[in-house]
Amino acid sequence: MREQTMEHIINDVLTGDMRSNALEFAAFLRANEIVYVRPDTGYWADKIYFICNHKDQSVCYVSINEHEDNTWYVTGDDSGDTWYEDAILDERIKEIAWQSIDICKDYNACRSCGNPGKMSRKTIFGKEFDNVCPVTIKFTNPDATAVECMKKVFEARKNYILNNAIKLDGKD
Repeated sequence: MREQTMEHIINDVLTGDMRSNALEFAAFLRANEIVYVRPDTGYWADKIYFICNHKDQSVCYVSINEHEDNTWYVTGDDSGDTWYEDAILDERIKEIAWQSIDICKDYNACRSCGNPGKMSRKTIFGKEFDNVCPVTIKFTNPDATAVECMKKVFEARKNYILNNAIKLDGKD
C-alpha cells in the first residue's frame, strides 16, 4: 500500500462526499506541485498520513481514517512563521478558516498535536485567538466549501514559502 498515490488510497478507503472532497484536495496538491510523502517510522508509520511539502517545506498534513473509518482531516503547518498573520485572503475565506482554528479546549486531553500546554495567542488572518494548538488550523471532514477554503489557505502557505525562498536567495 505504501506505493499507492494519495488518490488511490482515497478511492480505496473513503466513500461518498468524503471521497470526492478528498480527491478534489489531492488534485489541488498535485496541480500546485505540493509533494506528499508517507512517513515510514514512528507513530504515523502504520497510519494513512501524508506530509505535504513545497520546496522541502511543509504546507499541510493529511490524515485519513485515523480515528474512525470514512473520515479525513487536514492540518496546517505552524513552523513559527508569520504566514498566518500575513496571508491575504478574502473575508469569506477568512470566516471559514477561522471556524477551523484548532483551539485547545482541554490541554490535558489534547489529541491534535500531542503537545498539551503549548498553546499560544496567535494572529490568524488578521484576527487574534487564545489557546491555539500548535497545529493552528484543522479542517475535519471538510465539505466542498471548506475544501475551497483549504485551497486558498494552503496556496497562501505555498506563496509564503516561494516569497521567502526568493528573499533568502537574495533575489528580493
